[in-house]
Amino acid sequence: MERILLSKKNLLSLAAITLFSSPALANNTHQEYANTTYQASNIIFTSLENDQIANNAKSFIENLAEEGLSFLENKSLSSEQKKDAFRKVLKNNFDMKTIGRFALGRYWRTSSKKQRNEYLNLFEKMVVDVYSRRFSDYNGEGFVVLSSRPQGKSDAIVLSQIIPDNGSKVNVEWRVRKKKDGSLKVVDIIVEGVSMSLTQRSDFASVIQRGGGNLDVLLAHLRSSQL
Repeated sequence: MERILLSKKNLLSLAAITLFSSPALANNTHQEYANTTYQASNIIFTSLENDQIANNAKSFIENLAEEGLSFLENKSLSSEQKKDAFRKVLKNNFDMKTIGRFALGRYWRTSSKKQRNEYLNLFEKMVVDVYSRRFSDYNGEGFVVLSSRPQGKSDAIVLSQIIPDNGSKVNVEWRVRKKKDGSLKVVDIIVEGVSMSLTQRSDFASVIQRGGGNLDVLLAHLRSSQL
């Protein structure tokens, strides 16, 4: 019996000695452990970073709404002054190049640098003109930011609601992106499940296709709409 127990002890000792005295096996074991630890740490870090982006995006939209409502509710401002204020909000808080590029779709790739520059300039002016004409429709509706969630590596979706005095609440989602410089920018707005960027992309594609696939037709359309 004693010899059997001794043999078991020897086997255990031999296994331990073999494991830790074999450079190849020991290195592989340590490397696998290191890789697993790194992957787990990376997942945790990424999750925390995404949650942080979502939290910051929520605060970002709250501040954006406060800034927007401040000039909409200011009756002392003229229509032109409100338009200027909106233009400033747009430049500071929206990634107009990303939004404009997406709205142009596949035609961006085939456009020249001159066409792109003119298009982005006209696109921003169009957005300012279209939305500023709606300022008079504002009747003191409430606005509340409800929640936010991570979306991919650098985006977050912020859920908000427009609350009218009468009628149903309107769900509005803001897609916010963390840029390389750390700043946050809106890249899309989804109203009751409908993406404004996708809608604009479809509209632009229709104009270009009716013009035989010529981007200059869209540029001419945007120029004429701003006269």
